[in-house]
Amino acid sequence: MSRSAEFDYASPDIAGPQFWDAVEDLRRRGPLVWVTSYGGFWTATTHAMNVRIAQDWENFTSTEGVAFSRPSFEAMPRLVPIELDPPRHREFRKQVNPALTAKVVDPLENQIRGIADELIDAFIDRRACDIAVDFARKFPGTVFFRLIAHSTDEDFREAEPAARRISFESDDKEKFAASAARLRAWASRVLAGRDGAPAEGDVVDALLGLGPEGSGGEWLDTEHASGLQILAQGGIGTSASAIGSAILALAADPGLQSRIRADLSLVPALIEEILRLESPVPIMFRTARRDVEIDGQRVKAGDKVCLIFGAAGRDPALFDHPDQLDLERPHCRHLAFGVGVHRCIGSNLARLQIRVAIERLVARLGEFRIPDGAEVIYSSRQSRGPSSIPLEFTRDPQPGGRR
Repeated sequence: MSRSAEFDYASPDIAGPQFWDAVEDLRRRGPLVWVTSYGGFWTATTHAMNVRIAQDWENFTSTEGVAFSRPSFEAMPRLVPIELDPPRHREFRKQVNPALTAKVVDPLENQIRGIADELIDAFIDRRACDIAVDFARKFPGTVFFRLIAHSTDEDFREAEPAARRISFESDDKEKFAASAARLRAWASRVLAGRDGAPAEGDVVDALLGLGPEGSGGEWLDTEHASGLQILAQGGIGTSASAIGSAILALAADPGLQSRIRADLSLVPALIEEILRLESPVPIMFRTARRDVEIDGQRVKAGDKVCLIFGAAGRDPALFDHPDQLDLERPHCRHLAFGVGVHRCIGSNLARLQIRVAIERLVARLGEFRIPDGAEVIYSSRQSRGPSSIPLEFTRDPQPGGRR
């Protein structure tokens, strides 16, 4: 079979489940395939190839952008930390990682549960909702701005909708640019407001701790602001997509839904399978720094290489029956959070809030389903997930559903 193919990853024609058919077609052609779409780029289609390239930052850089194309760095400041390589990337992670460890975020569980219930309260009496719009898209941003960045109510009302628009309305370039500018302004204002204030020990203080010392050199104010902006917007779309995909899977399988409702200890296994099957960020780009030969293919300096992390999660070389959801899977080494130096910094928070969301929705909505004739709509670019999930439900199945 030819080692080249078309793959229009952003086409609405393959936004739904057929996206994975297109990915499987690439995999059948080889572990590293040349794609002719968008002027041409390489795609890594297996778990092993994705790991190999993602870990090789010396040959495959993020500093030229993690999308196929990006505005000039003059028009859009470098996105910190996702467009950095070591040593500056390593310095960022060393400073900021401690603010997002499981030890730090796990004590927030009760407050996160309260936010979930607050959002559910707004629609539960209707016994119907769009769970993607009414809950999944709002929940992660509310958690981040209130509990992680400790925003004021005024800042939350301004910044959280901007972060959501960046995640879900990026097809409109004018809205995207305006929202990005608004979020950068929020980040700069938050950082400036901490000047001389008592330390809160949160992620904002961690960012402010990036200074002139260390191997990365001096950090600019724009880089501090970019770091906070990326943390704010990075987890919103991804967690929202994972929550939506999980509820969609449960709505489509009443037996699975009943099993989860009867035993919430299965929720973590469900989350890992959803992340494997429906990776919220299935695609991320790198740029070859120099000519490299991989698997008999000549990758030239300047070539774009598309890491298909979602393909890695469905690789039959690593996973038995890879297209099936299996709560008893003995291992689930998916790459939904990436791999290598750029592995997701917020994975602890993501897993916690996804788990709480599923637990509260299952407990409070009662039995739920997609109404007959209703359409589930997907958005698919580099990020992918259900953007509209009509749902009807029986409401609190037992007294004290909210607790």
